[in-house]
Amino acid sequence: MSDYDDDLADDDVVYRLAKYAGVRATILSFLGDEPVATLEVGCSRGHWLEIVEDRLKLVSEDRGSPSEAGRPTTPAERYRLVGVDSSLLMLTYARRAVQQARLVCARADNLPWRDAMFDRIYCVNVLHHLDRDRFFAEARRVLRPGGGLLTIGRDPEKGRDSLWMYEYFEETRAIDRARYQPMRVLRGEMARAGFSWADSHEADHINLADPTLIRLRRGRCVSRANAMSLGLSDDAFERGRRRMKEAGAAADRYLQSVSEFKLYATVGWLA
Repeated sequence: MSDYDDDLADDDVVYRLAKYAGVRATILSFLGDEPVATLEVGCSRGHWLEIVEDRLKLVSEDRGSPSEAGRPTTPAERYRLVGVDSSLLMLTYARRAVQQARLVCARADNLPWRDAMFDRIYCVNVLHHLDRDRFFAEARRVLRPGGGLLTIGRDPEKGRDSLWMYEYFEETRAIDRARYQPMRVLRGEMARAGFSWADSHEADHINLADPTLIRLRRGRCVSRANAMSLGLSDDAFERGRRRMKEAGAAADRYLQSVSEFKLYATVGWLA
């Protein structure tokens, strides 16, 4: 298994540090209360799939609609909830989180479904890892008429994000500005891919304290494969590690790093 997979095995720590209530509300509002075939791209450990599945179970129980065979349908049968990720390790974790959702190992720019299979597609904090033009084209292809694509992520154009990584790995600020695209750019790219219209809004305001103390005690601080450190030169990476260790020593190893940032939703719709 790759180092990148090993590092991302802890990627849900942020969900234990912050509620992400705004993201949750945005996703559930986007999906609505009617049965829709739903795909999460970049589902990772299944955090959002689990939330959606729980919501669908409640809706299914409330309605109790029978299938053609006369038995109650499962959420997966009624809603075809699917999660896709390129990491087999992440899907292994996801399977522990969800019961009915179908999990598929595939790339976002080459989705293994025929045309017009889904009503809704969403992704959270994933878009900056993807070839957006290819992903938007694929999302457009597998969505049915009237379908929608929801993306949630940061917008560097706002210039207000303050992440603990910026304190130690100074170059990551410029790297983030390059890989996270403004909402206006995303809307234009969706239009180019064939979406009829797109809109954006603020989804969440996150304040969290990263357990840097735990990282320091483990002696690893941050893995070279950490997603935020990708693109750093070896020298820049080592300088950042030294800054973290020095800060931890100065704080008697009780170092806590605070991050504050906003997440924005961009939604594209088909006619």
